[in-house]
Amino acid sequence: MTFRRAYPWMWTAAFLMSAFGAYWLVRSLLEQPAENPTRDRIRALIDEADQLLKTLDEQRRG
Repeated sequence: MTFRRAYPWMWTAAFLMSAFGAYWLVRSLLEQPAENPTRDRIRALIDEADQLLKTLDEQRRG
């Protein structure tokens, strides 16, 4: 096979590889992290503690 006959195959392979790479990149960027109930519970507890601290500060000042 001469180089002139190989060029279309090389361009096709390069195109397919770049298309797959772009697909993989977009898919990895758009993927949402799995739900983590422990993280959500910790965040809720921190928010509740912050609210309680604000309430205590208001009672001390008021």
